[in-house]
Amino acid sequence: MMFGDDLGMQTGLAIGAEKWRKYFKPCYKKIYDLVHEKGILVFMHTDGCIHEIMPDLQEVGVDIINPQFRANGIDNLERVCKGKIPICLDLDRQMFPFATRQQIEAHVREIFERLYLPEGGLALNIELDSQVPLETMDAILYYVSHYRDYIKK
Repeated sequence: MMFGDDLGMQTGLAIGAEKWRKYFKPCYKKIYDLVHEKGILVFMHTDGCIHEIMPDLQEVGVDIINPQFRANGIDNLERVCKGKIPICLDLDRQMFPFATRQQIEAHVREIFERLYLPEGGLALNIELDSQVPLETMDAILYYVSHYRDYIKK
């Protein structure tokens, strides 16, 4: 079951981790326990900088988290998630309208190099809109496919 709450802003949680844990964490636990009782997995999307509470989200029953790349940063995502929390990472869509092919390649390569594990735990989400040039869309799809195939070998 998919859930979506924009818990974070660009640089941190809207109400801070301490208040989030006090007021929201118990509520999420109750909701996600009901979902798990039915044998259903929980997928949660949330915009903003949430790396601080990602272990809490997993603790209350989120099976896979869909965070934003830019707001959380690769260092935080690697430290908090790699090998611990399954993620469906949003590629950095804020760069797409302006990125060069080389920037797209570097972005995708870094994600695979820093977050990929053979046993899993990393999925990618690509969000495109009319502001993204077709050449950039082609580069995104090419490099995601290229590195996915490269990693498989």
